[in-house]
Amino acid sequence: MGALGLVCLVSLFPFVYLAATSFKSGGEFFTTPPTIFPTRPTLDSYRAIFSDPGTMLMLKNSLIVAGLTTALSVVLGSLAAYGLSRVGVRNWVMTFVIFVLLFVRFYPKITTAIPFYVIMRDVGLLDTPIAIVLGHLGITVPFVTWLMVIFFNSLPYELEEAAMVEGANVLQRLTRVVLPLAAPGIVSAALFTAFLSWNEFLIASTVTSKNGIVLPIGVAGFVTDKGIQFGPMAATAVVIVVPMVLFALALQKYLVRGLTLGAVKG
Repeated sequence: MGALGLVCLVSLFPFVYLAATSFKSGGEFFTTPPTIFPTRPTLDSYRAIFSDPGTMLMLKNSLIVAGLTTALSVVLGSLAAYGLSRVGVRNWVMTFVIFVLLFVRFYPKITTAIPFYVIMRDVGLLDTPIAIVLGHLGITVPFVTWLMVIFFNSLPYELEEAAMVEGANVLQRLTRVVLPLAAPGIVSAALFTAFLSWNEFLIASTVTSKNGIVLPIGVAGFVTDKGIQFGPMAATAVVIVVPMVLFALALQKYLVRGLTLGAVKG
């Protein structure tokens, strides 16, 4: 228990310090020695960011980007993974496909920044949330596909054969047999995809400048030639962290339920 408590303390300390910093007044950022908690808590930093219309625009764009990316990635990745898992290809073909998916997932994204910018410019999608979504899908769909292939391969095919005996078609087998059993994988894929899309900076900063900017770009905007605005930066960072924490907590129970959902009872 002591070790677990120490791990929790170390893990939560950065967020506690971030939240405490967002309530500090201007002079407290430069005290020596530095303090963790504010002596005179204030909401000035939150008033500053929420009085700026740009903050709500960034929050709306972030929700759109993360929501669309997560939904499309889970749907497309799950369908692709089911096809790869059940198509019955040779082992070396499956190995090659998995290698390609992993390669797309892990190659340096900076190498695609300029080509992706040119493509979005040519199709007229620059400075829109859709451009960011398309960029994120190139990262998240291969990851979701790779993850779901593992889950689908672990499911006994006899369950689908039993459904076929009852007259179930492919779509019915997928929606009524396979997906309920693969619920842990779907929830995990949704969580990782949402986290990646919500926090991603490179693609978002490449294709947006004003109307399509998201919260991570807004945080970087507080580093100016006149200095760093620590208070608004910390407050905006808290706004970024809280929705993802709530999202993870909301899906936690479904992750546990998914472990036994669809189980065969004797």
